Amino acid sequence: MKRAPWHEYFMLLAKMVALRSGCNSRPSGAVIVKDKRILATGYNGPMPGAWHCTDRGPGYCFRREKGIPDIDKYNYCRATHAEANAIAQAARFGISVEGAALYCTLAPCYVCLKLIASAGIKEVYYEYDYGSRDFERDQFWQEAIAEAGLRVFKQVKVSEEVLAQLQEILPYPTSRRRLPATDFLDEFEDGKRYGFPTLEVLFNKLRYQTKEKLRDLTFVIETPTQDKPPGGEGPHVRWGGEELDFTAFEARLERELSDGRLELEGRFDDLCFAVVFQREAENIRLILSLPAVEEEVFLRLLPWFDHLLYILSRKLALPAKMEIRVKELDLT
Repeated sequence: MKRAPWHEYFMLLAKMVALRSGCNSRPSGAVIVKDKRILATGYNGPMPGAWHCTDRGPGYCFRREKGIPDIDKYNYCRATHAEANAIAQAARFGISVEGAALYCTLAPCYVCLKLIASAGIKEVYYEYDYGSRDFERDQFWQEAIAEAGLRVFKQVKVSEEVLAQLQEILPYPTSRRRLPATDFLDEFEDGKRYGFPTLEVLFNKLRYQTKEKLRDLTFVIETPTQDKPPGGEGPHVRWGGEELDFTAFEARLERELSDGRLELEGRFDDLCFAVVFQREAENIRLILSLPAVEEEVFLRLLPWFDHLLYILSRKLALPAKMEIRVKELDLT
């Protein structure tokens, strides 16, 4: 699913706010936003506690019932406009709207435009133009926009793609699962081979194991992600009769790793293990063969080699994979 752009997201919320409108003629909604956070909402409706035109039926309009023409509609309409209600809501709860943006389903009328300017709102995004039968008045409103000191006065429409996504999530159940369910608990079985996208995923899986010891397991890490060396002292590696600390080993490996197989010995704390590098035309492969090892040592050791593969992969522009073969992993 594609994420809705910010402008469409807030306009969509304004459209949803309009669901609370008490107007049968032009239900409208407004949302005031600052720094991508919603400050207040409003819809067109009567004074708090008063009855709505919608309460009298789907076709009822107080002004129309009284026979008042369009030219005097603002003196007889029971509703406060959505923008004005949103500004009033913010004022009621002491929320500053200075420098905010307002999203509304209908372009503001002249009355609301004056309120917007006085409140310090600087951006207005609307879905539909406000047109009436008084074209001269409509033109005057358009000209007044320049006086309002707005940085932005722009029409925003919600795309068909975003509306289609909304139609998918609106029916119950709203948060229907889109990805396959995961197992409640993943337990490693002795003697098996497991693949993981990153070392972090392996470490997270180990947190939930209920066994005290795992035996004869192989873990394959598809992508190195450790861009910085871990803290503390790293492992040492014996290469050609010379023992190198990890920094020296990394520098030498970058210079001398060639196609073929390189077999070395590693040491970390009291743990001795085998290290094999295989560089081929299209990838780098590291194989660590560990004897019995405690989880704490295991968790400190592997990030060093993950970092090394990360550096090599980027320097040589080749994918790199780490295979960890462990005889026994003590999780107690």
